Amino acid sequence: MGAQTSNAPTWQGRGAESVHGEANARILLDRLDGVQPSGNGWRARCPACGGRSRKVSIAESGGKVLVHCFAGCKAEDVIGAVGLTWADLFPPRHWPDSPEERRQQRQAIQQAGWAAALATLATEATIVRLAAAQVARWQPLSEEDDARLALACERIDKAAAVLVGGGR
Repeated sequence: MGAQTSNAPTWQGRGAESVHGEANARILLDRLDGVQPSGNGWRARCPACGGRSRKVSIAESGGKVLVHCFAGCKAEDVIGAVGLTWADLFPPRHWPDSPEERRQQRQAIQQAGWAAALATLATEATIVRLAAAQVARWQPLSEEDDARLALACERIDKAAAVLVGGGR
């Protein structure tokens, strides 16, 4: 029996999976010739300068697609030679379309800030209440308790600023 061959590109199964919010090399790899896995990425023939050797290195790192031609072609030229732009390699951004959607988005962000401020107030009020009870019994606060009370007061001030400033 002869060796089975697959029509799938040799790069498939090695990264290039779509991750929400990150760039993806898949669309570029699909358009390049001679793609082979190499290290943490792939090598392919350069569509900009041609030739038979695999002069282009493609990798994904830190949510970015990295493209380098060892013959000296600019990455934009490599991508452009297969009919793509950098924007094609990055996921679309989803912005609210209408003024009403933008208003709702701003309101949701503001309400999330208020919820976080209220949760902070609830936690820090407990610290203040415990310290007040100890002082009411004429028991001095330890240095550690005094430092924690000061931190609670600072956090309460910041939470109050979010609630007062966010209400305008």
